[in-house]
Amino acid sequence: MSFVKKILNILNFKYLTLFYKTIKLEKGVVLDYRCEIEQKNNITIGRKSILYKNITIYKHEEGYLSIGDFSHIAPYGYFLMEKQKLTIGDNVAIGPFCSIFCSTNTISEDQKILFKDSYIKGDVEIGNNVLIGAHCVILPHVVIEDNVVVAANSTVKGQLKSGFLYGGNPATMIKALEYE
Repeated sequence: MSFVKKILNILNFKYLTLFYKTIKLEKGVVLDYRCEIEQKNNITIGRKSILYKNITIYKHEEGYLSIGDFSHIAPYGYFLMEKQKLTIGDNVAIGPFCSIFCSTNTISEDQKILFKDSYIKGDVEIGNNVLIGAHCVILPHVVIEDNVVVAANSTVKGQLKSGFLYGGNPATMIKALEYE
């Protein structure tokens, strides 16, 4: 990272912690100055976590974002939270171009309601020691337990149990993770 970018990131950190009292950024956090955060409140980011360039976070004032320690989100992530809660645990790696939707369109059972006017909303919870590959889509009401790997280009819905590799559209259990 160039010297100028380091200075801009430090200034961004100082600006956010000085002017937004409901943002809590722990020691060693890097929040790239090119990240776009709508409604800069109710945000907690743990020690040495990194949000790389061009991450977009759309949330309402009531929305809540929590990221644990030693986690990182690769460039070009898109998080649509609105009024929901997004919780990301410790030691989580989210690959580039991933999208997390706490609110998204859905097909209504009432055929009089258009697709664009029908939504599903829900909190998303990602546990500790999780790896999410590039270009994944995570939908509302998802719970990813601890020690999970999600293969690139997967669509995640529902609950992913601890200790497994998941992949596909929708993501399904592929195999147990082996620990030494």
